[in-house]
Amino acid sequence: MADVFFGIAFGAGFIVGAGEDLRHRTLTPSGFGWELEGYEPSALVDAFHESGGLILIRDQGQLTPVALAEFAAIFGELEQNEKYDTEFLLPEHPEILRIGNLRQKGRYHSLFTRADPPPLMWHCDDSFRVPQPLGSCIWCVETPPEGGETGFAGMTAAYDALPVETLERVEGVMTTHSYDYLNEYLRERNPHRLPLSDALRAQHPPVERPLVAEHPETGRKSLYLPKCHIESVHGLSPEDGALLLDELLAHATGPDFAFMHRWAPGDLVVWDNRCTLHAPSRFDDVKYQRLLYRLTMRGEQIV
Repeated sequence: MADVFFGIAFGAGFIVGAGEDLRHRTLTPSGFGWELEGYEPSALVDAFHESGGLILIRDQGQLTPVALAEFAAIFGELEQNEKYDTEFLLPEHPEILRIGNLRQKGRYHSLFTRADPPPLMWHCDDSFRVPQPLGSCIWCVETPPEGGETGFAGMTAAYDALPVETLERVEGVMTTHSYDYLNEYLRERNPHRLPLSDALRAQHPPVERPLVAEHPETGRKSLYLPKCHIESVHGLSPEDGALLLDELLAHATGPDFAFMHRWAPGDLVVWDNRCTLHAPSRFDDVKYQRLLYRLTMRGEQIV
């Protein structure tokens, strides 16, 4: 690595894990999500999988763009953010997308989407895209003193805790994920959002995904549940499909499996898009500024 992320200092509440190379504490009662203290690069991928798809490392305030990109590339090949306005990308580092309400001369220089009020919009990124992202890495540059938290929910732990009768209902069920469906869902909350163009519809046609997915690297099963992307549940009426998804989502985002992260500058978070949902929360974007750097990785796919 080009830069040292931080010196190893072990504190109370951290336990040895991931082949004795890392110490961590869990972020939820189910064990989903690990906060790491000290790390060995060769053990990070194992920790990523053992945590259920979420790792947090604090106090990374001195990262250079090169070091940040090298860190994220441990987990997968970096995407180059071709679908975003180049104004939102870090100059000379197209792999780094600026997220937040950064403005200069009245123009946004970061991707800003105002979060909906509760209930949170739990989702994984681009499940309607082929290939869908492996995961994302976010480094916090600036955050408001209140609001702007991000929720993370572990879909493997949630699946493992399902009662037998629910397991029997969801095994083998297929769903249709649609970019057009997501866009129309968002338009209900933002009437100024444009309908999806014919070109984007053709570029991203609906795709079939399993409701219970097998992780391509660990082999573990998880709920694949970005409800706002799911146009239909095969074999069920729209009403019954929505009821099933609502039931599963309420279970999977409960306190045993979900963690609400209060950002601080220097926080470094990586999540597995294949088995983790995330959700943004609102902040006062007139009063405060928020800026995150996001990198997205590609890799083994859910099929």
